[in-house]
Amino acid sequence: MKLGIVGGRLQGVEASYLARKAGYEVVLFDRRPDVPALGLADEFHRGDVRSEPNRMRRLFGRCDAVLPACEDLATLIWMAERLPSWGVPLLFDLPAFLITRSKLASDGLFARLDLPRPRYWPNCEFPVIVKPDAESGSHGVRLLWDEPEVSQAVGDSCTTADRVVLQEFIDGPSISVEVIAVGGKARALQVTELEFDEAYDCKRVVAPAAVSSRAKQMIAGFAVAIARELGLSGVMDLEGMLDGQVPKLLEIDARLPSQTPIAVYHSTGLNLVRLLLEALTCGRLPEADRMAERGVVLQHVRVDGGRLRLVGEAALAQARPLKVIPDFYGSVEAITDYRPGRASWVGTLIFEGVDAAAARAAAEEGTAAMAASLGLASACEDVRSLSPHRLEPVA
Repeated sequence: MKLGIVGGRLQGVEASYLARKAGYEVVLFDRRPDVPALGLADEFHRGDVRSEPNRMRRLFGRCDAVLPACEDLATLIWMAERLPSWGVPLLFDLPAFLITRSKLASDGLFARLDLPRPRYWPNCEFPVIVKPDAESGSHGVRLLWDEPEVSQAVGDSCTTADRVVLQEFIDGPSISVEVIAVGGKARALQVTELEFDEAYDCKRVVAPAAVSSRAKQMIAGFAVAIARELGLSGVMDLEGMLDGQVPKLLEIDARLPSQTPIAVYHSTGLNLVRLLLEALTCGRLPEADRMAERGVVLQHVRVDGGRLRLVGEAALAQARPLKVIPDFYGSVEAITDYRPGRASWVGTLIFEGVDAAAARAAAEEGTAAMAASLGLASACEDVRSLSPHRLEPVA
């Protein structure tokens, strides 16, 4: 099986890693050289796929399927218009993506389905979260503490013509779930827990999420209902914050996510890329019901200046080509650009245990051992901390 992957940064790393675990040959496409996923690919083609249609038709035609691992809208539309006519399966649902790429449109969908979601400013108290309407991840996310800060954020959005979302801040655990769907019929995978750095970028994924069964069932049910409403044929993830025991829904993305699928794979054995390919090429949902087998902690580290720090996943977006190193300082695997003697490097470390608590203990011990062995000053906080967003205003 040969899988084409378009995009070699964070989503491309996720796709390439899971494709290799499924035993597929990875053919990577990106317009930039030395992208992080390059070290995980069997074959690489550099260039803008839209600029050479004849060449791309030939290269894509050698693939059994193509998986977009980017969010460039022009590229996604180009592939959705051409690949089906070339007889190449495209593992992507463009109409669903066009809705979910807008937080405001997504929230309108939540409202139609009467699903719980954060209140909008000014119908909530401070602090409030401001985030760009059409950006995914942590880009542009800030915490605002008073009306002057809100006025400034609104004014900035008017100047740049970039719409923003202003919603109440919910100080609870962040949870996420993926669904695989064919024609709106969906199955939810494992619910994971997300923890963030000071810039609201995810630094750690814990699987399974240490929240109540009721909360897990609720967010999984919400995700299935949303996929049905969208008529989704593909993959989608749903993220929410727990307000008590009720998930308040934040955003959906109808594209391959990063970080969480690898954690789910190590915890349950379910490979999202394999499930997606089977679903969209066979036209039916694959078996995806499996209880958690192991606890997993997936966390990102950066080493530079003689220090080891936990960081958000954005640090890996500019990494040199990554490789997988098994049994790396107590982790079962590291996805990293580490090389012996290199003073500056980044990596995603995957720790396992009999449950999530044991995986956290393994992550704490392994991170400390790594710092000691490499002679680094560790600036990593206790990995058992459950403080994803709890920040105080700057004095």
